[in-house]
Amino acid sequence: MNDTLRICYFVPGALSAHPGGAAEVQRRQAYLQSHVGAGIAVELRDNPDGPGSIESAAEEQQAAVGLLELLPGVAAGFDAVIIGCFGDPGLRAARDLVKIPVIGPAQASIHLAAQMGDRIGILTVVDSVIPVLRERVGEYGLSGSLAALRAVNVPVLRLRECRDEVIGRLVIEGRKCLDDGADALVLGCMTMGFLDVAETLQTELRTPVVNPVLAALHTAEMFLGLLRAKSLTSTG
Repeated sequence: MNDTLRICYFVPGALSAHPGGAAEVQRRQAYLQSHVGAGIAVELRDNPDGPGSIESAAEEQQAAVGLLELLPGVAAGFDAVIIGCFGDPGLRAARDLVKIPVIGPAQASIHLAAQMGDRIGILTVVDSVIPVLRERVGEYGLSGSLAALRAVNVPVLRLRECRDEVIGRLVIEGRKCLDDGADALVLGCMTMGFLDVAETLQTELRTPVVNPVLAALHTAEMFLGLLRAKSLTSTG
C-alpha cells in the first residue's frame, strides 16, 4: 500500500512556455519537494495556454478561467492542490469543483502573518497588482489588519535576473511598510517566494517575513495531516 500523499502545485500561467521554462519548472518543483516532510510528494503543473505573467485584474481573470477549466483533470490522483499565484485566482470556485483541499497562497500567507503581528504589510511586484491584493485582503476579513501594500515595480518575468536589485527594493519598501505601522510582512508574489529571500529580509528588517510558497505548502501539508488523523480516528 502506497501511503505517499501527493500535492499538486498548479501554476495557472504559462511557466513552462517561457524561455528556459522547463528548467524553471524543475527548479521550482525541487524547491517545493525539499520543503515537505517524508511521505509527501509535490508535483508542479502549469497551464501553457495561460497568461505569461499575472500582474493585473484582467490577467487574474484569464488565469482563473483556465484554472477552473483544467482543475478537475489536473487534480485527479492528488490529495491537495495549491494555486500557484498569490492573487488566489478562482479559489472559491475551485473549492466547489474538487473534493480535495485547495490552498490559496494569499489566504494562507496573510492569515499566518496576522498571527505574527498586529498589522500586516504586503510587498508585491508592480502597482497594477495592488488593487487586486487589496480586494483579496478584504475578502478574507483582514482589511483592518492591513497597514501597507507596496510594490517594488519589477515585473514578474524580470525578478530572477534582477535578484540583487529586487532584494534592495524589498528592503526599501519593507521599511516603508514598517513606518506605516506593519509588524509582519508578506511577499505578495510566488516568484518572489521562489527567490528564497524571506530570511535575508527578516535579518535586514528585523521583522517576520512570510514566504507565500512555504506558507501555502505547509498549509497544504497541515490539512493533509489533519485529514489523515481524522480518517484514522474514524476507522480505528
